[in-house]
Amino acid sequence: MLPRKRFHPSDHLSIGIDLNHSHGLKVGQMIFIGGQADINAEAKVTRPGEVAVQTRMAMDGVKTVLEGMGADAGDLVKLTGFYVLGDKPDEQVILDTMAEALGELAGPGPAVTLVPIETNCFDGLSIEIEAIAMRGHNGERLARTSSWIPDGPDLPAPFSHAVACDEMIFTSGQTAEDEAGTMQSPGSLAAQSRVVLDKLQRLLAGLGADLHDAVKANVFNVEPGDQEEWKEAALVRASFYKEPGPAATGLSLTRLPKPDAMVRYDVIAMRGTDGARLPREGVWPTGHWDWPVHLPYRHGVKVGDMIFLGGQVSLTPTGAVIDPGDVPAQTHTSMQNIQKVLQEFGLDFEHLVKVNSFYAGEKGQEDLLKNVSVRAGYYRDPGPVSTGIPFEYLAYKDMLIEIDCIAMV
Repeated sequence: MLPRKRFHPSDHLSIGIDLNHSHGLKVGQMIFIGGQADINAEAKVTRPGEVAVQTRMAMDGVKTVLEGMGADAGDLVKLTGFYVLGDKPDEQVILDTMAEALGELAGPGPAVTLVPIETNCFDGLSIEIEAIAMRGHNGERLARTSSWIPDGPDLPAPFSHAVACDEMIFTSGQTAEDEAGTMQSPGSLAAQSRVVLDKLQRLLAGLGADLHDAVKANVFNVEPGDQEEWKEAALVRASFYKEPGPAATGLSLTRLPKPDAMVRYDVIAMRGTDGARLPREGVWPTGHWDWPVHLPYRHGVKVGDMIFLGGQVSLTPTGAVIDPGDVPAQTHTSMQNIQKVLQEFGLDFEHLVKVNSFYAGEKGQEDLLKNVSVRAGYYRDPGPVSTGIPFEYLAYKDMLIEIDCIAMV
């Protein structure tokens, strides 16, 4: 197993219980940073409701962890911010504050995706930011290139629409806006999905890759958490991939900040530094849960030392929810499904480096602790970095948790 370097200062943010998670984890060239937020070591939000201030504090947390890993803002390749949308959209404020915190960088800056949620696990918490960075095995700065499209999101410098570093490619979240900022196919999730996948294809082409190099797809849909509403758009998106496709996580949003926007989508892809397509292994454990329609995704995808798991849930092979209404039980089932996927590659929980938990429920601190304490019981020190985010509902009725992961050999 590749050696791990952990960063977890005792005076950093806490959610109120001792955990074996890490704030930062460096494995090979990859640096993973769990969700950073305006939460102190006593599990208190210090500047409730102040989104700009909290964004700066979360970015300060990201930079603190980077420094502990022997890196800095110039090594970031992806930032993802989960923010409370509220009555007045604050995305531009958030992006500008994040960009200011990054400062001037010597090369292309990271890709960025903002995900609006309706509330957070701590009262007054407006935003949580997680990150991925890359630094050479010997501490050297790695070269990177960027890709832009004219109809991509309006991002302040130094953010990139897509950035490539070594074999990794990260894209910013794309919506169906055109170059003039007009939303195409307003209100149609299926039609907007086509627009967004075309954008992602063009961004990857600018870096010598394509959607068949995607190893992870992250889809944020505006839809009511109903299988029938979900199917049509899911099949549209699936048509852009060949089998074996990427691992995928799809999450339901109540709304996006732009009226009539129905989807925000980003991908992680991998392509050889010589321009060649990299060999991949996709797995689907026997008897594993399935979607109600055939999709090209795999529960796990391995390329080189990297393993990506799509969102794992508490479902039967026919798509029925197991233990409806029971967060701890569904968390156990989801974690057992994660283990089954890892074992297909000859790996186990000790190989996890990044875990995201998306859950539905009362969305308070107590509900977060119901699933995080279960998850923590599966890890050994040093545990992976972790981000836990509440959603109003998930894609299926009575499904309460979805957990996706990155592992490394």
